[in-house]
Amino acid sequence: MLAIYLSTPEVENDRRALNTFHGMRRAKKEGRLMGIAPYGYINRSHEDGKKYIAIKQPEASNLIWAFNEVAKGHIPTDHVRVQMNKRDGSSMSRSAFSKAMRNSVYCGKIYIENYKQEEAYHIDGKHEALISERLFNQVQLVMGKKRKVEGPGSRVLGNERFPLRGLLTCPNCGKNLTASGAKGKSKTYYYYYYYYYYHCHYKCGFRFDSDKLNELFETEICKLEFNPIIKDLLKSILLDNYK
Repeated sequence: MLAIYLSTPEVENDRRALNTFHGMRRAKKEGRLMGIAPYGYINRSHEDGKKYIAIKQPEASNLIWAFNEVAKGHIPTDHVRVQMNKRDGSSMSRSAFSKAMRNSVYCGKIYIENYKQEEAYHIDGKHEALISERLFNQVQLVMGKKRKVEGPGSRVLGNERFPLRGLLTCPNCGKNLTASGAKGKSKTYYYYYYYYYYHCHYKCGFRFDSDKLNELFETEICKLEFNPIIKDLLKSILLDNYK
């Protein structure tokens, strides 16, 4: 008899937890997002007590800007986050930003998890979307590295240490140079350093310090002067390529 009395509260707690789970799942199927509103939204309630999420500014505008920047693929995702955090509104951590970029809520969808015999799927939410589904899918391609995001000249963009990667040819064999970092132990210090090089394939063996080469390239570029008309035309071309 004592065991029955002791187990009754536990059974009651399990029943309440199960009812809560089914209630939240039913609300999701109706297109209502439950729980704490994600970044860019705020929790609100209708007069009948039903909860919903509404757009919160300026965070919503910040995230729209971030989605568009990540979709371009011109700079690393975390650099976009750092720039976004400089704007008005609350900031985001690296992990929170990464989750936000993969959250389908922002394109108006709600994810329904698989349960028993029911498979997982997405439904249209009743909340206002911040971005289009097309933009969201573009960001997923960039985040998942399912395709290479290329800039002018079909050159893969990304690492700011190697702006000339894909544009240089090896003086020994004539093939395109790639770039990477190598970790080596200093004779003076006990910790490790990274050394960055433009280099050819391993059979050729050619390599050159990336910092020195970047500096030499910048020095030569500074010597050039453009005709004012050409300068305006070049500016227009660059703006068109990086919109």
